[in-house]
Amino acid sequence: MKTLLAVASSPRKNGNSETLLKEFCRGAEDTGWQVDMLRINSMQFKPCQACDACSKDGRCILKDDMQDVYPKMSDADALVMASPVTFGSLNAQLKMFIDRFQCWWHAKFNLKKPFVPDTPKRQGFFICVGALKRERYCENAIEIIKVFFTNINYKFAGSLSFRGYDEKGAILADPEALAKAYRAGKDFIAGVEESLQQ
Repeated sequence: MKTLLAVASSPRKNGNSETLLKEFCRGAEDTGWQVDMLRINSMQFKPCQACDACSKDGRCILKDDMQDVYPKMSDADALVMASPVTFGSLNAQLKMFIDRFQCWWHAKFNLKKPFVPDTPKRQGFFICVGALKRERYCENAIEIIKVFFTNINYKFAGSLSFRGYDEKGAILADPEALAKAYRAGKDFIAGVEESLQQ
């Protein structure tokens, strides 16, 4: 069974971004995929210390919960991440998580030994939710995700941005948004399966 690694970054359990992520994952599960869900806010880990010890072998020397994440990321068949937009960017939890992949940056660009093969078969998707309705409010978060996916050798397959949702649970009053996330999950998996068959 193929595995979708789902990363929820909101500090609010069952908040708007996590609710949309779960709908996306439900779409994936309905196609026969297994979902492995990570809640960053429940993890115990430090931010990157910029020590560059990972430049030797591409492995982070900090012994915390991130050591369980790296093999999950390398073993997954596809990836989806979700974040609330905070001050026009990713929230602190997801940015700290991403920064801990500096070791993978060294593995790919300096050591030429990436942990995920550089092929278009591994794909990633991003979901973000912002309180402001301004059209460009989510752009910075998406650009950071694109850079991250490039560094870890996951092809950016698309994103969904939802604006104008602030209070916890506000997204539940919008069944169209929930249905959109569910369809996106099914469509994403269909695209991934097509690439895996090539």
